[in-house]
Amino acid sequence: MKPDLLRRRARIVRALRAFFDERGFVEIEAPIAVRSPGMEPHLTPFELRTAGPRRYLHTSPEFALKRLLGAGFEQIYSLGPCFRDEPPSKTHSPEFTMLEWYEAGSDLLRMMDQTEALIRAARAAVGRGAVGYRGRVTAVDAPFERLTVREAFVRHAGLDPFEHPTADGLRAAAQAAGHYVAAGGDWDDVFFQVMLEAVEPKLGRSRPTFLWAWPPSQAALARLDRSRSVALRFELYAGGFELANAFDELIDAEEQRRRFEADRAHQQALGRSPRPIDEALLDALRRMAPTAGIALGVDRLVMWLTGAEHIDDVRVQRWGGP
Repeated sequence: MKPDLLRRRARIVRALRAFFDERGFVEIEAPIAVRSPGMEPHLTPFELRTAGPRRYLHTSPEFALKRLLGAGFEQIYSLGPCFRDEPPSKTHSPEFTMLEWYEAGSDLLRMMDQTEALIRAARAAVGRGAVGYRGRVTAVDAPFERLTVREAFVRHAGLDPFEHPTADGLRAAAQAAGHYVAAGGDWDDVFFQVMLEAVEPKLGRSRPTFLWAWPPSQAALARLDRSRSVALRFELYAGGFELANAFDELIDAEEQRRRFEADRAHQQALGRSPRPIDEALLDALRRMAPTAGIALGVDRLVMWLTGAEHIDDVRVQRWGGP
């Protein structure tokens, strides 16, 4: 914890809220203790000890906010703590602050424009000097880069993962391109080994980068563009790490149920207790208008805008500390 950075963090948080308040968004205080904390198998929630039904600390306010979208809200956001039981690092704390917002009638391109404007407003709150993390200076005033996953892999890894539909085929292509890939695992395991080793560290260096059009297997709660066989989602990178993750939201309740059931089967295959499906969320999807939404890590944003070396420098309490 560094007092000067906490003061700058406070200015950034005020700027974030002002940005949405000026545009007519409604701030929502999402519940933290929930029955269904999110279904993605790679996210591990903290389980609470309760006298009643099993509950978890939420990994995201997404389900709660989408239930409100189904009830008729059109512009909403939440800014508060989230929890994921993952090892702490310089850029991740198991307890962290998330900004998440949704806008009915929006799409990924509008969401990219809106995110650029938001980040410039946050940067203005702490001055207009160069920003960066660990010496990686990033330009904020110029238009952000917009790069498809296919383009990023071809540029930085020397291969097109979409041309290799099997795990063995993608592994062979990655090895032929000079990348180490461990034996075993499915297609997504191979994809992310190459992504984390060869692609992600090179994103958002000279300017922030929107990485979009992801493989369909990584759609999560995003719509699919079946004509191009891609998931309509993007991640935002700056300074070599991820800042945000956005979806053109899936509003087909039956398709979402099928994905949740696949997630539950994956959880069981990993030896974990399957999490309950949020039936109220599925019901809300049937009433939702076409919507885009995004989750942005506030701690990482503050790190990048202030040049902080460690996530604990911009938080009041270190994970596991006093």
